[in-house]
Amino acid sequence: MSTHELALKYDLLNSQMNPHFINNAIQSICNSITKGNVAQSINWLNRLSHLYRLVQKSTKTKLITLQEEVEISKLYIELQKDLFDHGFLYSIKINNVLKDELQYTKVPPLILQPLIENAILHGLKSKKKTGTGELNITIDVEDEMLYICITDNGEGISEVKKDAYEASGISLENINERLKIINGDVCEKELLKVQNITNDTGMTLGTKSCLRIPLIQL
Repeated sequence: MSTHELALKYDLLNSQMNPHFINNAIQSICNSITKGNVAQSINWLNRLSHLYRLVQKSTKTKLITLQEEVEISKLYIELQKDLFDHGFLYSIKINNVLKDELQYTKVPPLILQPLIENAILHGLKSKKKTGTGELNITIDVEDEMLYICITDNGEGISEVKKDAYEASGISLENINERLKIINGDVCEKELLKVQNITNDTGMTLGTKSCLRIPLIQL
């Protein structure tokens, strides 16, 4: 495939993220309105409007800053947290050296959002009514690549649930394809890996999604 064809494919993959994200967010808010939470839903719509502007801006470019990606992720997580019955805990931990380089580090737009969405809507689904859900994001640098992991303490992914996990809008293949294009197929390591977290006895403790992104700093 030529460089021009790869660029067109990459732009198409980027453009798919925008309507997918907005549709799912609006559906969640509509569900809240039907429960009679009108005032709160209006507040959420205002916040979604701000988030939507960031999403529109980001998906018009091939790369955005890691700082912008983190901001979008935080806004999305906060919105979903409010839509949960009793919320959930979350944390975003960034490598200390990388913290000073967020505005100079580039990543594909909305590369984290589908993984965060799956962790919340599928992984933490069983924790929705108890408020015991936990979502943790770590952003590190490993072998000249960004190494980002998103973990939850949900039920994990069974073979039965795997299709639903991947079918929630944009599949994991979208992320994988974009990573391959910007990486140039030169990395021998797995660029995207989703797996269950288990203890020594084999009990499932949650899900862990990790991706490797070429370290691009401009």
